Amino acid sequence: MYQFENDDSQVLEQLLREQIVAYNQAHFDAQRLPLGCKFVDKNQQVVAAVAAQLFGNWLQINWLWCDEKARGQGLASKLLSAIELKGKQLGALQVQLDTLDFQAKPFYEHRGYEVKYQLDNYPRSGTRYFMEKSLS
Repeated sequence: MYQFENDDSQVLEQLLREQIVAYNQAHFDAQRLPLGCKFVDKNQQVVAAVAAQLFGNWLQINWLWCDEKARGQGLASKLLSAIELKGKQLGALQVQLDTLDFQAKPFYEHRGYEVKYQLDNYPRSGTRYFMEKSLS
C-alpha cells in the first residue's frame, strides 16, 4: 500500500530530475555537454556571462547576464556570438532560448532569433518567449 505525502522540497525536485533524465537517456542518442564563457573585471569578478548546453543538434542557452555597470559595451553580443560559435563547432544546427517581455526579446531578434512560441499571462501578466535560430 502506498501513502500520499505532500513534499515541496528541493530534494524531491532533484530526485525527479535525476529519474527523468536517467529514463530519457535510454531514448536519446545524445549527451548534454555544458558550455559557457564569461567576462571578468580586474578583480576577477564576473560582469557578464552565458551558460548553455549542447544536446544533440541543439544549443540550449540557459542564462545570459550582464551586470548593470558593464551594459552598453557589447559584452552580451560578444558572449552570444561566442557561445553560438562554440555550439556550431561542436555540431549544433539550431539554438534555442527563452526570455521574458521585460528582458531581452529585441536584443535576440536583432541577432536573428525568432519567436516560436509564447506564453501569455506569465507568470501573471507578462509574456515568456521561446526563441530559436538556425546555426547552419
